[in-house]
Amino acid sequence: MPDKYSTARSNEADTIGTAVAEYTPADADLPINVKAVLFDADGTISVKNTSGGAAITGFPVIKGMPLPFIPLRITAMTGPTKCYLVS
Repeated sequence: MPDKYSTARSNEADTIGTAVAEYTPADADLPINVKAVLFDADGTISVKNTSGGAAITGFPVIKGMPLPFIPLRITAMTGPTKCYLVS
């Protein structure tokens, strides 16, 4: 079964990915190939793990610290003004 990640890998053992993009929270799936999600400030986010599932609200985030998981959707954020996706 194919996974959501490309076969292109970084040669650097201590990097997560090779590119970063700003993301605006929405009730839409994150792009394919996201390997990490970071925020520009401490706060909370709302996420969905399934397309029809309920939102998990108030999940804490720390400035510059990657989330311990990749959610299907990030629907809102309180505190941070920017969300970054590493691919």
